[in-house]
Amino acid sequence: MSKTTLFAGALAAAGLVALAAVAAPPAPPAPPAPVAPPAPPAGTYTHDWSWGEDDTVPSHLDWRIDRTKAADAAAGSIDFEMGYTSLHGNHWWGRTIPAADLSGLSTVQLSGAGGQVSFILHRDAGDFRCHGVTSEGRGVGTCEYAANAAFPAALNKRGVAGPLEAYPQFELAMSDMGFAYLDELKRQRYATPDARSLVRAATHAANLKYLTAMDAAGYRVGDVESLIRMRDHGVSTTYVAELRSYGFTGLKADDLVHMRDHGVSASYLKGLADAGYRNLGAEQVARMRDHGVSAGYVAEVVQAGYRLSPEDLERMRDHGVSGGFVGELRALGYDRLSVDEIIKLRDRGVSSSFIRTANQTSGKLSPDELIRLRESGRRP
Repeated sequence: MSKTTLFAGALAAAGLVALAAVAAPPAPPAPPAPVAPPAPPAGTYTHDWSWGEDDTVPSHLDWRIDRTKAADAAAGSIDFEMGYTSLHGNHWWGRTIPAADLSGLSTVQLSGAGGQVSFILHRDAGDFRCHGVTSEGRGVGTCEYAANAAFPAALNKRGVAGPLEAYPQFELAMSDMGFAYLDELKRQRYATPDARSLVRAATHAANLKYLTAMDAAGYRVGDVESLIRMRDHGVSTTYVAELRSYGFTGLKADDLVHMRDHGVSASYLKGLADAGYRNLGAEQVARMRDHGVSAGYVAEVVQAGYRLSPEDLERMRDHGVSGGFVGELRALGYDRLSVDEIIKLRDRGVSSSFIRTANQTSGKLSPDELIRLRESGRRP
């Protein structure tokens, strides 16, 4: 039984309306959860494009309307979803949109006790002509897609090179990627994408909302493929704002991706700043994070009385010198050792307990004396 049938049955059972169920394909199964996906843009609550290039345009799609769940949604907004199931998986698009975007669906129809409705969702690439039932702010039904035959030529006229086949054009319609996106790219002085890059931007959620949000955050990366890469690697406007609060501004797209990929988070930067490490470069903090130099490690080393360069912190970490070991050396009176001496002690297996025992019988030994005693095999 389809979701349309279930919804219509629920309306009839509640005494709101008795309507024939709108024919719809079986409800798609829930897709498997992806591994650590980047957060979708604000206002996008469903985005599961999983088709391949050999797909064909579906003859019918399901649609659903619900009261908006977005806390910051403008008055008159709704949550609208549209999608279908194919051999390649589940294909759903969902976004918080103004109810007025559904041409032919009145506020009275949407919020009323229940009834049949028809409306059109217009996109530059094509229209979705929809029918179904609504009641008290919710609804379900089916849509048919009608491609805009003039759209490919209009893209070419705007400088978008390359052919646009039927299915990629459908993808652009589903994602609402059209002339407004190209106009914004031009305003921000981006290179005009070819048709393939435009479709990739649509299916990777590097859409108009993401483009304008990044511009507001101070980033115009110049080409759509860089924008897509940032979006794919989870570089959100929130992340950019967090970096800015610690002095990282005007970074290149590659720098943003590199920092995000290496786990440079706001909490990591805060830990470094609290330990006195500010005004570092993007490559420096990414490399420190990559070498396992955690904020906690830095704090332990600083507490032990050492203010080291990022490179020396990385060297010590690479040789297994823990913050605790540096603190133990300080407690034993070895608080003015060089980084090389600390590493050498650690590499030669001179532990704090060994030092403590050796000094009980021989007085305070130098690092070299401790190493010779350790390598001699004699018990201190």
